[in-house]
Amino acid sequence: MKAVKPAILISALFAVLVVTPAGLPAQSAAPQLYLRGDFLVDVSRAGEYEAAVKDLLAELAKHGFPFRIDVYGTDDGHYYADVPLKSHADVDSVLAAWEELGRKMGLPNQRALLDRISACEVERVFQFWTYRPDISFLPEKERLKSGEIDYYTWDYVWIVPGKEAEFEACNKEWIVLSKAKAARDPFFTYAGGLGVKVPVYVWVEYGKSAADYAATEDEFWNSMGEEGAALSKRTRAVIRTRESKTGRRRADLSFAPTRGQV
Repeated sequence: MKAVKPAILISALFAVLVVTPAGLPAQSAAPQLYLRGDFLVDVSRAGEYEAAVKDLLAELAKHGFPFRIDVYGTDDGHYYADVPLKSHADVDSVLAAWEELGRKMGLPNQRALLDRISACEVERVFQFWTYRPDISFLPEKERLKSGEIDYYTWDYVWIVPGKEAEFEACNKEWIVLSKAKAARDPFFTYAGGLGVKVPVYVWVEYGKSAADYAATEDEFWNSMGEEGAALSKRTRAVIRTRESKTGRRRADLSFAPTRGQV
């Protein structure tokens, strides 16, 4: 939102190499669960890393891997890989799909490819996030078309324990105020689950570029007036700490299955 103002399991999840938090969800009333792999890569080996990932994507396509993977790169060296799931139990299906891929590729070949990728990483974390349409703002007519979006922001906000309901109530007030002010840029809210320190949420927004996003933010805050200032103060009061990241969607590192997703 607005910046007020065991080894096989690891390997299998790594194969679902992002979020968000995902190809951003359509204007749906249904929550959506995502598995995110957050991979921090040695910047000096980013080219090597991406080449290996593209080789992995070729194997996924060749052998019919059934899960969609949406990848984003942040400006500080993280790669987010978001995989939409029907439920947490879908992780078993991911494991099964990865094991099948290993049989088709040959386990030594699969292992060698994973070793190339992991050699470039500093760390990796796996998390579950749930898209929450009830506390997201989706304007009837967005300012940007999908093809114009080339810049993303992720604002992670850790909430004072016990204040989650107040935070979500503030989000709903932001939705009402944004509609009243005819805002045309959405914010997508996700709630963190397993794998992250809770309670935490992330607001995802986007623009054409960093400059476009900054200009839109200024316009937004100017339009909010005293109502926005007061709501911002109440929202900040329930936030314990926050962290922001910027980046872009990496369509070249993403994957769409050619047959039905599990």
